[in-house]
Amino acid sequence: FALSPDGGAVGGAAPVNILVDYTTGATTQFTGFNGGPFGAGYVNGMAVDPNTGVEATTTELNAQIEFYNVSTRTGIAAVQLPCAGDADQGNSGAGIAVDTTHKLFLVTDPAYACDGSRDSAIVVYDERGNFIEAIPGFKFAIAEPSPAIDPAKRLGWDFGPQFSQLQQFFY
Repeated sequence: FALSPDGGAVGGAAPVNILVDYTTGATTQFTGFNGGPFGAGYVNGMAVDPNTGVEATTTELNAQIEFYNVSTRTGIAAVQLPCAGDADQGNSGAGIAVDTTHKLFLVTDPAYACDGSRDSAIVVYDERGNFIEAIPGFKFAIAEPSPAIDPAKRLGWDFGPQFSQLQQFFY
């Protein structure tokens, strides 16, 4: 899991990623990226591909998605959500789903900056942090959970076009 050691303080410490060995109970931790003029802030979402050991997190203050190799406890990349800057707290990502078949991370973006934050989007990245596509047209609340996905069919479901509806999408 990942957390902010100082409650997401502006200019605060970098997020901490904690690995737990469920057999022994031993924990190992490593420091995450802390980019942007205000730092990372809270960790809003996290997912790990159990087959490759790649973790992705979203952070609040800098609208970034961070990618880590949990085996080596090192960073792979920290990337901005599309059209967002590193001080765009209002455009930060939230929940993350991992497609272990295609090695993709699907990030919920409640205030998609590329359309002036009128809609929400699901933003897709590969495990190296490369942008694959954005799927706009959703209506997410703040701190939206990850979408439900079916990797075999490359389809998923999330809230939209209204809060009380589900919307199917393909990626």
